[in-house]
Amino acid sequence: MKKYLLILTINLTIICVSSNSNAEYRITDLDKADITRVEVYLNGLKSLRSKFVQLSSDGSFAEGNIYIERPNRMRLDYTQPPNIQVYADGFWLAHVDTELGSVSRIPLKLTPATFLVRERLRLDGDLMVQHVTRDARTLSLEVVRKDEPKAGKYVITLSDKPLALRKWVVTDAQGIRTSVTLISPEYNVIIPKEVFIFDEPISEIQ
Repeated sequence: MKKYLLILTINLTIICVSSNSNAEYRITDLDKADITRVEVYLNGLKSLRSKFVQLSSDGSFAEGNIYIERPNRMRLDYTQPPNIQVYADGFWLAHVDTELGSVSRIPLKLTPATFLVRERLRLDGDLMVQHVTRDARTLSLEVVRKDEPKAGKYVITLSDKPLALRKWVVTDAQGIRTSVTLISPEYNVIIPKEVFIFDEPISEIQ
């Protein structure tokens, strides 16, 4: 699957963080309060429309538009490269190459995209927060799967006061970090249903 699915495909994008650093960190009462605030905020985020910029530590660059409507709907239209689209429809995550006329699918639940589009998010359920980082303007949470806490991480960053989703970062099995930064995001806006529908190309790769 193409590298532009780095932000979405859990088998390629997740790598464990240093076990020593996580072992030394302890969630504080302030962390717990911030985790609860973020959970409430994300559960209140019903839709998102934004431009995005994607940068990877291997030097690659991509950009485009992202649309999210919870639960389970998402679309990424890449303008660079212009032939790539990604859709989530509730069960599948589809990677579309309009130049080749092909589609590749993987189960949505196996990807970090499920974190963004699931109907209700619990950060003390199958997911858990291992680390909280703050600066003057932002709040970042390092999230892992509770059943496999050493299998990897997914870091989300929000601007604080008020909270607003701004960025997420994943790291692949080769140690390549890929960050996705939202540009001029719009939250809880009406997105036409046809945005999440695409015509099947003639050929398809399962």
